[in-house]
Amino acid sequence: MQKILYFIPLIALTFSLTTAYAASPSPSPFIDESQVSENLKLRLKESLTTETTQTKNIKNLGYIGKVKDIIKETLIVEDKDGKKDVRITDSTSIVRAPGNTTIKQDNIRIDDYIIAIVTPKSEDLLEAKRLIVSVDPISPPAKSTGIGTITTIHKNSFVLTMDGADKTLHTTTKTIFKSPVALIEQSDLAVGDTLIYTAQLGANDTLTATHVMRIKTAAISQ
Repeated sequence: MQKILYFIPLIALTFSLTTAYAASPSPSPFIDESQVSENLKLRLKESLTTETTQTKNIKNLGYIGKVKDIIKETLIVEDKDGKKDVRITDSTSIVRAPGNTTIKQDNIRIDDYIIAIVTPKSEDLLEAKRLIVSVDPISPPAKSTGIGTITTIHKNSFVLTMDGADKTLHTTTKTIFKSPVALIEQSDLAVGDTLIYTAQLGANDTLTATHVMRIKTAAISQ
């Protein structure tokens, strides 16, 4: 009888361990390859979507500097913040100032100054869309802004009254015209309209408009 009592706890312990082991699911040694494939496809799609979105958001920038070295299709250009690589491609437009004569990459020399319209490819790599090259230092065009009322309209210019004085505002095919709510055409403007403008300041203080916003029409002004 005593021996039987000894075996009862042992049997109970064995039964408990067996039950616990059976209740715990054992890890499967098999991997669902189709599921893995679908996950990889999803991650690739997300990666491509993110890359495409980032690429679309990249805008062209202006960069001014001095050529310090030329390595094949890459210009090593230095500005006040350090050096950057400006890469020339088959679609890069290159002109020499003054005169805006079209030149080839072979005509760019060390110590030339450039204004580059570029697309950033990385922190220190810029892909050139357009290069303006000069022996002399190049400064970006000075800008001017103002507000005035149209008194006279010509084909490619307006005369504005500003603070009691008249100023001529020249326009080009690249001038952007808009109202506070939408883009408009130059032909939509009339004498008496009030404008806010941004313009490049040229020689003899000439103003060439880049952006013109009509903030008040002649009918409202009256």
